[in-house]
Amino acid sequence: MRRRRLLAAIGGAVLAAGCTEGEPANGTPDDDDDEDRVEIVSHELVRRDEETDEESVAIEGEVQIREEGIEHVELEARFFDADEEQLDITNERLEKIDVGVQQFSVQYPNFGEEARAVEGYQIDVASVVGFP
Repeated sequence: MRRRRLLAAIGGAVLAAGCTEGEPANGTPDDDDDEDRVEIVSHELVRRDEETDEESVAIEGEVQIREEGIEHVELEARFFDADEEQLDITNERLEKIDVGVQQFSVQYPNFGEEARAVEGYQIDVASVVGFP
């Protein structure tokens, strides 16, 4: 449990300092082509029901929508273990998009022991569909 908290604190420090390519996962890449239209403005790894068979992990945060006419936004989340090995890639589609801030949650697909293995993540805007 202490290790998880330490890794979360280190991840927070990495996020505060800014994440660049090649750094350990726990952030958002800054090479997004759709950044002028949509930006992930906050994100964090959230655990529920820790130390049980129902333990779950999700990336929760907010996206800033800057243009009208966007039909949907697809987010891509990558989940990593303590050795920075990728455990899963999950996509989440945000619909009913309005200009402004919208909350999101991308759930890791497994529970219990498999969810406990998640120590890091990367979240990115995969695609933006709509008309400017």
